Amino acid sequence: MSNTTHPFKYMPAPLFTDPYADEWTAPFWEAALRGQLTAPKCAECGTFRLPPSRWCAACHAQGLEYVDLPGTGTLYSFIIVRHALTPDQKEYVPYIPAVVSADGVSGNARFVSNLVNVEPEDVQIGMKLKVTWNEVSATLTLPFWTVA
Repeated sequence: MSNTTHPFKYMPAPLFTDPYADEWTAPFWEAALRGQLTAPKCAECGTFRLPPSRWCAACHAQGLEYVDLPGTGTLYSFIIVRHALTPDQKEYVPYIPAVVSADGVSGNARFVSNLVNVEPEDVQIGMKLKVTWNEVSATLTLPFWTVA
């Protein structure tokens, strides 16, 4: 499922190899391992909750369900990181953290991830994106985004 031969070309390796999954986030991580993008929404009122939370901000219900998404979206916001946080991350800059409005998700719920396989000067708000998967380990696969 890796998206490139060098999966962290535009991002330093994560500081962890296993997600901390609880009852609220486990369905997301399990779906990611299968290469399926999902999003949590309130089981009562249908409000999407990204990131997942114990209580719905709209109706205060606690029930949560995960919905499969098509894996496409639109770039809402981004930054270009050009300075490494630590000396050993120097080879990974620049990289592009991004906020993505995923198709199939209503309201203000958005994914925060990295935009990969695109030159920083080519990135534009509103560009169409698709999810791509980065297999970090046997138990962790991260959704990144790339140009559709």
